[in-house]
Amino acid sequence: MAEPIRIGIIGTGIFAHRHHRAYQSVGTDKYQLVACANRSMDKAKAFAEEVGIPESAVYTNPIDLIQDPNVDAVDVILPIQFNKEMIEAAIAANKHIMFEKPIAASMEDARSIVHLAKKSDVVVSVNENWAYHPMAHAVAEYIKDGGIGDIITFTYDSARPFNADSPYHKTAWRQNPEHPGGYLSDGCVHDLAHIIPIVGHVQSVGAFATQRHKIHADKDTLSATIRLGSGATGVANFTFCTAGIKRMNLMVYGSKGSIRLVDDNEVELYNEKGEKKSVDCITECQKNAPGNGLSDVEGELSAFYDTVRHNKPLGITPEDAFHHLAFIVAALKSVETEQMVKVEQI
Repeated sequence: MAEPIRIGIIGTGIFAHRHHRAYQSVGTDKYQLVACANRSMDKAKAFAEEVGIPESAVYTNPIDLIQDPNVDAVDVILPIQFNKEMIEAAIAANKHIMFEKPIAASMEDARSIVHLAKKSDVVVSVNENWAYHPMAHAVAEYIKDGGIGDIITFTYDSARPFNADSPYHKTAWRQNPEHPGGYLSDGCVHDLAHIIPIVGHVQSVGAFATQRHKIHADKDTLSATIRLGSGATGVANFTFCTAGIKRMNLMVYGSKGSIRLVDDNEVELYNEKGEKKSVDCITECQKNAPGNGLSDVEGELSAFYDTVRHNKPLGITPEDAFHHLAFIVAALKSVETEQMVKVEQI
């Protein structure tokens, strides 16, 4: 039986606690938290005491943690602009690495990360928990296998409620974002982890955007008209400003049928006559999703273990994450120029 992967967490803020709970759920036979780092020693020690990390493995310099011989892999939960530096250091130390989405703070860094990952012998994994929702994976598999024929068009609406008390608003890097789109891109890449595997890559986009709440520090509503690489077209709307409504609704119309995916767990299937069909053929595909039946962050960490120990594929690649950020950058350029913009390719 394989030994647990010994994890060092870099960044002990809000989401480090979410990751800790997920590590516990996946199991101590898979993971052990053995080190942590935060530029504030007090914050690092507080987290270490909470999760059972010895004080001797608490760091203020993330490079020292990466070079700790007791660490097999690092889980980087830092502002996005530090991703490339952490990946370079992890690869140099021959350590597997997970890091938060969006992939980078610039397309230049994003492209560099893709190339670093391709050349590396260690696992370089983007932590995008929405890539580990089994029903979304099942819908993508069903469509890819021709279940509804050729995609003709699609509509996507992603609504999240405004919450002035959200702890995420208080993080300095979100109030002064260095990555394109700030709060909008930080959230929209989640949506893209759902819809891109289902409908395919985006070729070009035309968009409008607004900002309603100053606390978001940038645009917080985006409406886009999309041309896919296949030639099909669609529309996608994203907002973080609803009055209490939280719902993601994707409708894909094909030449032989249609599919609706609501949030990450409800699916409807229609035949070529528009009649509802059994969705058993779709739900059965969930067993093929990475993550061993787990969802969200738990599925993400379960899949990372399988990749490190058994060379199984991840639910999202650095190339995928590059495309997600490239879509956001192209959409924001379209907002600025009021023209259609091609999505940058690797």
